[in-house]
Amino acid sequence: MPEGILPDNVDVILVGAGPTSLISAYILLKTGINVLAVEQHNKSQQALFGRACALYPRSLELLDTVGLWDPMADIGIIIRGAVTYKDGKATASRGWSFLQKAIDGNTYLDYMCDISPSSSYLVDFPASVGIRQKYAEDVFRAAISAIDPTAVLSPAKLIDYNIDPGSQYPVRARIQLKDRVTEVRSKYLVGADGGRSTVRTLAGIPFTGMSSTHKWIRLDAVVRTDMPHSRDRAIAIESAEHGNVLWIANDNGRVRIGFVCPPALYGENGENITAEAVMEEARKAVRPFSLEFVKLDWWTAYSIGQRLAETWIKDKRILLAGDAAHTHSSGAAQGLNTGIHDATNLAWKLAGVLKGWYKPDVLTTYDTERRPSAARLLQLDRDISSLISGNIPSHFNASSDADPNDILEQLFVDSAGFTVGLGISYSENILNRASTTKLRIKVGHRAPDAQLYRQGSPVPKRLLELTAYNGNFWILVFAGVLEPVSGSDASKLNSNSAAQYRAMRTDVNATTSFMRTLMPVFSFLTILRGEQALETAETIGVQPLGKVVYDCTGDAYAKYGVDDSQGVIVVLRPDAIVGFIAPLNGAGALNDYFSAFVQPSEIGNVYASEKDAAVPVGEISLEGHEESTTPFRMFVNNVV
Repeated sequence: MPEGILPDNVDVILVGAGPTSLISAYILLKTGINVLAVEQHNKSQQALFGRACALYPRSLELLDTVGLWDPMADIGIIIRGAVTYKDGKATASRGWSFLQKAIDGNTYLDYMCDISPSSSYLVDFPASVGIRQKYAEDVFRAAISAIDPTAVLSPAKLIDYNIDPGSQYPVRARIQLKDRVTEVRSKYLVGADGGRSTVRTLAGIPFTGMSSTHKWIRLDAVVRTDMPHSRDRAIAIESAEHGNVLWIANDNGRVRIGFVCPPALYGENGENITAEAVMEEARKAVRPFSLEFVKLDWWTAYSIGQRLAETWIKDKRILLAGDAAHTHSSGAAQGLNTGIHDATNLAWKLAGVLKGWYKPDVLTTYDTERRPSAARLLQLDRDISSLISGNIPSHFNASSDADPNDILEQLFVDSAGFTVGLGISYSENILNRASTTKLRIKVGHRAPDAQLYRQGSPVPKRLLELTAYNGNFWILVFAGVLEPVSGSDASKLNSNSAAQYRAMRTDVNATTSFMRTLMPVFSFLTILRGEQALETAETIGVQPLGKVVYDCTGDAYAKYGVDDSQGVIVVLRPDAIVGFIAPLNGAGALNDYFSAFVQPSEIGNVYASEKDAAVPVGEISLEGHEESTTPFRMFVNNVV
């Protein structure tokens, strides 16, 4: 944004321009919401490196769904597998190895491996991607700038705000620029401005929690070492003096090293810590391996603590996200990943309410879903940070000679799905509604990815790629299995499923259907089990709903637990969480589900139906005559 120029009003002001704010701003802009993100620090002068540096598979899926992962793939380093060293000896079954166990067979987001059914991809998924926050933010800002180059302003500091309930733009924010303070009005104010959040403080939201006496050191550097797998594995080093030492390769030939800061190094107030002292301590932490520093980019020494905002929504207009809502250690590399979950949960709900698509209750689910998830993370982080530091929390009731690394390993294994994000889930609410139709998947849980094929293509596509974020709910119609056509090499949808699909399509097109009475926030994807199909409409026996894809291998039907002789309907929220499950003939159940939170359409939606088809015409095109067309009535078995 040109210096000194601010809009009079915007839909949303976001305070802070870190990853959580930038991702939220991007999704809002992508959905047609105008935003202003203000950042008090001059990004060109901030420390360029350090901070978050690891992304887990679910974060990659979410970034990919909204269109942000692809440019990051050329920057980050793919890390597959893990190894733990103790006294220089390796073991593959401890430390970060829990990541691989939680990932294997559960995600397809790795563009660098063979995902054909006959391949060994089940052991080739990345445990994580190493990319430092600076480079992630660069990608996010570029994506925002492509939509609105004026959406991010830095340096600019929120001074205060007040709320005028009767105004169209009820939030009045005062923003400090270099030479003046100006007012910008908005409908919502999002505080994503870090652990010392100005928004949270001004809103008077308590930030409760605890701090520990543990001090940790983290650094980024270019190094030389004789440590095996120093660039291709997530490494833990069990050290009596430095706790469970972290070693993760990063972008541009860098490595992130982390370890417990010994009391002698820290001193009373950190006065003993210098760059030289940090590098020397790092050499001690990784012994017996050698460590030579070529270039030290960044280092930090910090205290460990966990804090949680008591509410993430205040006065219906003020929202918190990222570190402004929760802070914790970097022990399980959750900071950036949790912020991504916050942003992708919040932004589509906020955009939909602003667009008039959803009832206000949808926005309250941001607090009721994400805050309990963060609370679970904080409890997990208290235990992990203590164990990494070499101390066993009393509630483990461990023996006096117990090894903290053994307990840490079991804790990592038990919480693996949650840590990598693939197992994060939300309780039932208006968006996650239980039904009598039971499948392998559950409402409130992540939608499993699967390999599917478009008509005539031998190249698979991912389900989550086909249902990329567009602001809509995705309605997956598992129509059923294809059967051979007598006397032909082709196949068609079995007669039972075809009848149910036709009836369901008729119900969806009815004047009382949610498709015609509610705001248009629906996209369809029809999934057929089988291959050797004819032209799509002929295969199904009726014009399809949405795109049609084929589950040639049974991957999707198996992962979702669908009986291919019966079919089913699965509703995915815009953030790829399962919202509802209904039988194939369950259009009425869909009406009830969507009517609970989607606003009525003011003018009614127009969707094509078979009755809307154009009248057939006859065409005459003969040499020496003008071309002409003539409508005619077509009779088949005396039926017009």
